[in-house]
Amino acid sequence: MTDGRRRGTRIRHWDAGSFSLEFAAGWAIFLLAVVVVVVVYQAQESGAAVTTAAREAARAASLTADQDEAVAAATSLARTLLAESVCNRNSIDVTTATDGFRAGGTVTVAVSCRTDPPIGPSRTVRATADEIIDRYRGGLA
Repeated sequence: MTDGRRRGTRIRHWDAGSFSLEFAAGWAIFLLAVVVVVVVYQAQESGAAVTTAAREAARAASLTADQDEAVAAATSLARTLLAESVCNRNSIDVTTATDGFRAGGTVTVAVSCRTDPPIGPSRTVRATADEIIDRYRGGLA
């Protein structure tokens, strides 16, 4: 009579159930890796969004005719760009330095916001951009 095993094979009792343990450990490591990838991706995405918003806001500010318009344009554009990003809408802060607002001068825009990821701690992301005002543009002394 045979019990379904091939002749000459033996069952090692110390190896019984190891596949289940290895499978569970493998899935746990895989899921941990996925979580790390998601957190790193979101950090990169928020950093890129804030950097882009700062750069575009500085460019918009440099194209205006006076300092008040520059501040308004930079703030409006940065908030619009970050409204649909991973940033918390209530935490968007835009600071525009127009001290050198003259032909050939510079405009500096600093943008920061807080991200509240579904996984991991919240963090504040900051970026600063400078833009040179065209020295041959009319209307500026």
